[in-house]
Amino acid sequence: MMPDLTADEQSNERLEFLGDSILGAVAAELVFFRYPRAEEGPLTRKRSNLVSRKSLNRIGEAMRLDRYIFTKITDRPLPTTLLGNALEALIGAIYLDHGYKKTRALASSMLLRFGAEEVMESKADFKSSLYHWAQVEGKTVHYEEKKAKDGLVTTQGVHEVVLVVDDCPIAEGIGFSKKEAEQHAARIALERGEWREKPM
Repeated sequence: MMPDLTADEQSNERLEFLGDSILGAVAAELVFFRYPRAEEGPLTRKRSNLVSRKSLNRIGEAMRLDRYIFTKITDRPLPTTLLGNALEALIGAIYLDHGYKKTRALASSMLLRFGAEEVMESKADFKSSLYHWAQVEGKTVHYEEKKAKDGLVTTQGVHEVVLVVDDCPIAEGIGFSKKEAEQHAARIALERGEWREKPM
């Protein structure tokens, strides 16, 4: 039987927000010192890989955080996105109790323990992952390049695209090529995975 929860216990969203920010800072520091010659673009991609929704979900699953989540979902396994969210909330709570220094050390150790090296080196193909999901689910996926509106001029050499699934715009991406912009949009969509559980 699930215990009665107070208003403060009903949602971890504020702690998730805090934990997400801390994990982003810790991941940035890890890749900055691990790759002293890397430029901003590759560093950004490696940091994104480290704290991607997929990576945090995987870590949350490995830590068995599902045992500590109170939810009304009883007829099916917990969505993996809840595990990543719980991990962010946990990091936020540790920060409030112990401060940044101890939280930074713990989060760094956690990321390294659960495959940070492999994740930083991976060259994820987010478009292929999204197309695979679409094939399994019977969805159609395409990308539309955004056009300047109302006389505004986009930055020269920068492409902006909108990812559309079954005629519904899901995410936007930017890049110095159309392919890079599409990868960016696909990554955002996959990390913000809750839209896949809603009817379109």
